[in-house]
Amino acid sequence: MHLSWTQPELKHHDLVSLGRTMSQTWIIDSNCFIHLGSMAPDTFMRDLKKVISGQKQSLFVTSGVHDEIRNVRFQRWSKKPKVLDEFMPLMTTITIDENQVKGLAQLIGEKASPQDVDLSLMVLASKMKREGEDVILVTDDFKMTTTGEKANLGYDTCPPSTFIQRLATLSGSKNKGRMKSLSRRVRAAEMRYAISRVHQYDIQAKLTWMVDSLIEDRPQAQKRPTSDASEMNLKIALQRTLSGENIKGKYTKKLGTLPEICKPILSLDTHISQLTSTNTSEELLEAYQETLLLMSEVLEAIGLDLAPLDETAAELAHSALSGYLYRSETALGLMAKMSGKRDTARLHLSRALQSATLIDDSFAEMHAVYQLGLLAMASGKWERSARLFETAEIQAQSISANRLPYLVCAGISRHLSGDESTAQKHILSANQLVSEDKKKASMVLMNLGEALLAIDQPGLALEVLDEAMECTLEKGSQEQLEVLAEHILMANAAMTHDDVIQHEGLRTLLDGLNQLTEIEAEEFAKKIQVIEKRADEHTLPFEDTWNDWQPATKLIPQDATLKVIRAEVDDNRDTLVVVHHTELGSIGIWLPDGEWNVSSGHLLSIGQTRVKLAQPTADLQEKHSLRGLVAVEDSSKLMFKAPSEELLVESED
Repeated sequence: MHLSWTQPELKHHDLVSLGRTMSQTWIIDSNCFIHLGSMAPDTFMRDLKKVISGQKQSLFVTSGVHDEIRNVRFQRWSKKPKVLDEFMPLMTTITIDENQVKGLAQLIGEKASPQDVDLSLMVLASKMKREGEDVILVTDDFKMTTTGEKANLGYDTCPPSTFIQRLATLSGSKNKGRMKSLSRRVRAAEMRYAISRVHQYDIQAKLTWMVDSLIEDRPQAQKRPTSDASEMNLKIALQRTLSGENIKGKYTKKLGTLPEICKPILSLDTHISQLTSTNTSEELLEAYQETLLLMSEVLEAIGLDLAPLDETAAELAHSALSGYLYRSETALGLMAKMSGKRDTARLHLSRALQSATLIDDSFAEMHAVYQLGLLAMASGKWERSARLFETAEIQAQSISANRLPYLVCAGISRHLSGDESTAQKHILSANQLVSEDKKKASMVLMNLGEALLAIDQPGLALEVLDEAMECTLEKGSQEQLEVLAEHILMANAAMTHDDVIQHEGLRTLLDGLNQLTEIEAEEFAKKIQVIEKRADEHTLPFEDTWNDWQPATKLIPQDATLKVIRAEVDDNRDTLVVVHHTELGSIGIWLPDGEWNVSSGHLLSIGQTRVKLAQPTADLQEKHSLRGLVAVEDSSKLMFKAPSEELLVESED
């Protein structure tokens, strides 16, 4: 559909006549003004004017917005002036023809009235974008984003909190802290509203959109913002009270009932601190459900008591609780990830990231973003994973943490997304870190290889583990070499034909991580030859098979632990679990129809039962390098253990 202007027609010279140069154009929805009216301090308009005048930022609305915000006032200002009156000198108002609104409504399959403000803003954004403007539509109405994407309108969107955050980055040092503090308050309100509508729309998609807009706003490491001293002191006082510390009487009086209201969060924190990931997969799932239930009860109790209080007290409580919520959401996310529930894990880790931003904890942000990056990698979302890892690397710089795993992952993701130039830059930076400390690099790369195996990316894992082997040959131990050899063998066994094709060229890229001397290169080649020989042996089907039940120990040694490479469900709802054993290679185990909480990275013990052994079919042997197919007489004897991973991640603070 062609969306054309009828009233008025804007051309480039019109924009110039309005005193605007080609820079960033913001088209602002009513909900942004409503947030500002509720939360903006009396310094906001002064700060905004400086940004607008000095940084070539332009604000646009449609005439319908005037009607929606006509009675909105700045609640925190002494005289409570109208928001519209204060903004009028800074923004340009465009009237959109009724036919254009109706035309867009027809395109997206909705009924529209002449006063449909949302559609008018979408028409304006689309038009200005097609005329070459750098347009961002500011709204917390997620439907305006999804509808714009479906209709291919071309504009970008961001929530009001991100809009304020981006303006803050353009502000002078005196103004930046105030605007970033306001951004965090608005973001907290957006989060509360989104979570309150969990049953009305896809909250995961909206949270992902909010997180993505936040990530895109992190081009460089950010300094911790300053905040109003009294507000900060009260927040710290509330946190100290919750930690069991004594505080000054004046703070006790100002806090009132808030410590008691927030106290239930402590039971959740205690529960999280006692969790362990060394249980069976079924126990882990049970722990996840118990944690989720407890979290719901705690948040409900706190929310009921906060509801009667004013907004300032509620914001103070939410700010003080953010660290606790970060830890809780992270633990839930990691439990979901270890259970193979990646979509659920992404939702929890997105929430964890949001909580981390509210306390401006770079370590927490780094950890959450890294985990989200791994999940994106697991799904083959290379562009998204690249942005996530790049953000984690920036955060690592800001706190002097190890940047190597994030640079390597960012380089791999950029390579697989087709951006070879950026990939090379990341690997060059990683090379410098490897050269500085090869012993440390060997451990970091080995751990990263394990993480990639756990998300069923054996092709990526193999290349990273090869680099870890090189570093270990130079500076590592014999024990580490043996562990690496087993990991490489497992990665080889897990490789599919698709993995081989997908990762062509990755070897050349990662060769830039480390350079071996001629002697070291020869030693490396010998080690790899030994591993490849074992890998070849493990591709040969078992000579013996049996159709009658035999003790499992006839095939698998007593107390042996098998590593799950992947699990697939066929058309009959039966599950094929591909496992690896150091001596035996890869084996396929058929599990009967039912719900099996198993995924790559899990450990399997067969227990006291009997098995049958058959030759793998040609397609299964080729796809998974299986040596045999195993049927288990009593599947209840199978015990899947989730991979060990620290669930309680402490923040930098």
